[in-house]
Amino acid sequence: MADTRRKRKKINRRVVRKSPEPLSKLDQHYIAMNEIYKAARKAGFSESCSLYFVSDRATMPDWVIGDGGIIPSIDPTEEDDD
Repeated sequence: MADTRRKRKKINRRVVRKSPEPLSKLDQHYIAMNEIYKAARKAGFSESCSLYFVSDRATMPDWVIGDGGIIPSIDPTEEDDD
């Protein structure tokens, strides 16, 4: 028996998304702090220990806070002193 139905035309429903604007230094800093907290919790540390790791820069590895690290240093400017 021959197929007599009309075949549907495929519709291309692609959505073109704009590329997001680059993250600011502050955004990068807080994203890194969130990732450190989540990694510490996943490793089994308590909430208080995880918050300590986030707040204390001495506990962060060099590749996180170093010169080429993922947490950029936010240098205060002279305007901030006012």
